[in-house]
Amino acid sequence: MTAHTRADLLTQYRTWYQLTQPELAEKIAERGQREDPNSTRPAVTASLVSRWERGASQPSPRYLRLLCAVLQATPAELGLRPPMPGERITHPWNQSSPDQPKPITPARPSQPRTSEDLSPTARIAARSGASHGIGHEREPWDVPGLVYRSSLGHTLVTVDEIGRADVRRRDLLLRSSFVLGALAGPSRDWLLASLEAVDAGGPRRADMDTISSIRTMFGVFQEMDVIQGGGEVARRTVAQYLTDHVLPLLTESQPSHVRKALAEVAAEQTYLAGWMAFDAGQQGVAQRYLIQSLRLAETSGNRMLGAHVLAGLADQATMLGHPDEGLRLARTGRHGLGNLNAPAVLTDLWVLEARALAVMGRRSESAVAIGHAERKFDLVDVADEPEWARFIDEPYIAGEIANSLRDAGDPAEAQRYAHRSVEGARRQNRSRRAALSQTVIAVGHAQRNDIEAAVAATHTAMDIAMGVPISARYATAITDLRDRLIPHQREAAAHDVIARINRTALAPANI
Repeated sequence: MTAHTRADLLTQYRTWYQLTQPELAEKIAERGQREDPNSTRPAVTASLVSRWERGASQPSPRYLRLLCAVLQATPAELGLRPPMPGERITHPWNQSSPDQPKPITPARPSQPRTSEDLSPTARIAARSGASHGIGHEREPWDVPGLVYRSSLGHTLVTVDEIGRADVRRRDLLLRSSFVLGALAGPSRDWLLASLEAVDAGGPRRADMDTISSIRTMFGVFQEMDVIQGGGEVARRTVAQYLTDHVLPLLTESQPSHVRKALAEVAAEQTYLAGWMAFDAGQQGVAQRYLIQSLRLAETSGNRMLGAHVLAGLADQATMLGHPDEGLRLARTGRHGLGNLNAPAVLTDLWVLEARALAVMGRRSESAVAIGHAERKFDLVDVADEPEWARFIDEPYIAGEIANSLRDAGDPAEAQRYAHRSVEGARRQNRSRRAALSQTVIAVGHAQRNDIEAAVAATHTAMDIAMGVPISARYATAITDLRDRLIPHQREAAAHDVIARINRTALAPANI
């Protein structure tokens, strides 16, 4: 990207919104202060804006994000990076209407991109008017995916962008962070859409071979995740299948029931890609996939699937230290289900609510939520559940309840549930789940100062986890366990297991 192009675009955007360089600098500083009142006010000056416009320097990642938010443009539209695959470049001076202000200086329109420049999904979506235009749905972040769009076409382009960037290992996506403030809108909009939705009825055709084959592939991908532990190669395989084979079908004209079925399988696979990213510790990637999966679930009309996606977002929020948001998301999922018969998803939402409450120190409320979860789980018949819900079984639920009891400070009960989880998971060859629950057993021993037993249980957890792709959840659990053992590191056994954790499970290459 040449300095000349950057100067043209940045200056043009500023003048379009009738801002001087000092005014733009002030707006960037104000937005940064408003987003994070506890941080240092951004030191943006008119001189710095001038340097950006002249191409003498590049905005830092933080200033770039704020600049994009103020000017309602993406970095590519501002000329600060090449377009991502499938990204359409639009400028407000090419979309003027009587309600939009005119630029102060004559615009120099950019060369429009042809349909051949777009991915198959973006090309068809563009024909249906799903381009990234200026307006209330403009993404305020430099990596797309955090906006819950009212337009399905916009959603398809966004998922396509995320998936293709993921497959090609684009640094901007992989370095993207989790944004707590992005969660309120999607959960609210999904709940409102679910409550207002009218069931159009009508049976799905049993001979939808395409849908059936996509579901078969989903089963293969889910087994890669649940049994083999996922990993980045598996996730990129899911992303490539999603962008090359599933999303293009949704952009074609389809009968209503076929379209809903396609949206459903697309939501399932987008969720799975997000969950794999979550488990790999790439939280910004995961959040973007999950938000877009929620929007696709709305199009499908499957409230159970939408609530399942909210469960994933709740799990992520709590794990990242935002249990209040995790609690809100779990409860939103329950409310969205209403009177729907969905015992597996409701069980999951109740255990995630229990976990959030336990982390917040609300032990009695957590115990009540665990009781609700167990009663709902008694109604679950795994064979009757959709493919994506079949992981919600005894090893999973017992393990999640064990986590809540551990966080609530009840080591004996936590260990009882954890043992059930480990035994069931090992029978199913689910090493990741078994390793996670084994760490709870070790923590229980540490909480009761039985260091010898804690060390032995820790070695067992690490033995189980060998050969499974590194999991962010496992890394978090083993780090917590290590921190509990550090006060006892003068004991030889504790010292040795701490060294093993640092050397293997928490080595930089494994995180």
